[in-house]
Formats: sequence, structure tokens, C-alpha cells
Amino acid sequence: MKDSHITILVVDDDDSFRKVITKILTAKGYRVVEVPMSIPVIHSIIKEKPDLILLDLYMPRAGGIEIIKTMKRMDIDIPVVIISGLLSNLDFQILHEKGVKHFLAKPVSLRILLAKVKEVLYSRVVSL
Repeated sequence: MKDSHITILVVDDDDSFRKVITKILTAKGYRVVEVPMSIPVIHSIIKEKPDLILLDLYMPRAGGIEIIKTMKRMDIDIPVVIISGLLSNLDFQILHEKGVKHFLAKPVSLRILLAKVKEVLYSRVVSL
């Protein structure tokens, strides 16, 4: 799968973080769609059909846990990497029960982020 055909949805209410991640992933050849607010996320997922979602956990209105729960209810099966500065044991447990397997702590190293993106995308291609 050529990187330019891979779409990554970046969902974070922190504009500067989102823009930096978008710039780096775009430079690596990925197609990146930014979603600044949590409300249109499900609409964006349905419209864009991303291969991967990078998702902040705590955002105004609907956070990462609510988005994951909605995805599960709607049977949307897209890998998610949670990127958050705050992750409690309860959050981790809830997300793990919902099938989320990938977590990165903010501030995240760009090298680690890129490695995680490749790992998740590669594991998805291998399992298809």
C-alpha cells in the first residue's frame, strides 16, 4: 500500500499539536485529514474512511472514549491510536475493553509516533 493512498485522521482540539502532526505525516507521504473538534468526528470518519485515527482523549463536548463507544455501536472498525497527556487506569481499562490497543503519551516523540503509525498500519495490512 503506497503511503499517499493511506488516510490518517488526526483528531485533537490542540491546534498547534494537530498542525505539527499533520505537517510531519504529510511530509512522510500520508494523506492527512485534521478534525479540530470532537463533534464532527464520526461524520469525518464515515466521509473520509481513514486507515488510521490518531485520537486525543480529552476534548470539549465528546472525548475519545465517547468517540470509541460510538464507533463500536456503529460497527466502525478502524484502528485508533490514543494520544493523550492524561490517561487514568479507568480510561485505559475502558478503552482496552473497547478494543483500543495503542496508546502514546503527550508529549510524544516524533520518532515514536511515526514508528507507531507504521506498526499499526503494517499490522492492519498483514491481518487483511
